[in-house]
Amino acid sequence: MNTDKKYTKCDVCGSNILVDNFGNGDPCLNCGWRQSEESFDHPDIAGIRNIPSLNNAIKQFNKGTSATLANFEDFINALENYGELEFTYNNTRYGVLLDDTSNNIMLLNIKNKQKQYYSDVNNFALNAKINGMCLKTLWSQVINTDFLQDS
Repeated sequence: MNTDKKYTKCDVCGSNILVDNFGNGDPCLNCGWRQSEESFDHPDIAGIRNIPSLNNAIKQFNKGTSATLANFEDFINALENYGELEFTYNNTRYGVLLDDTSNNIMLLNIKNKQKQYYSDVNNFALNAKINGMCLKTLWSQVINTDFLQDS
């Protein structure tokens, strides 16, 4: 299998990046975007190697904000497509995943292991709360979104 890398332009910021023969690259040193041929082919779908969709990442970068920080809609879309995500709010990491035991969506405070359950992704999007405040309302204060990492 040929794994030679070649230089190409980052789909988000235009910087030179290395990609493999499948069109996948390490995070761009300028904007953090992980190049993906599939993201390029489906620019409005969140959760393909990056949480935000390619088109939203480009919009965010052009506005001077992080290309890798998902807006709430992309986060929910990626949750539907991928299923295990995390975010950081108020210096606390939270995981969002399917609980195998209850088959519900679980919001997990990774620091204190406190759990909240929601019947499905839509119920989570509408009703998830942190400290009594709707997550969607707090989302502008989220500082990191990613695929769920080991604790």
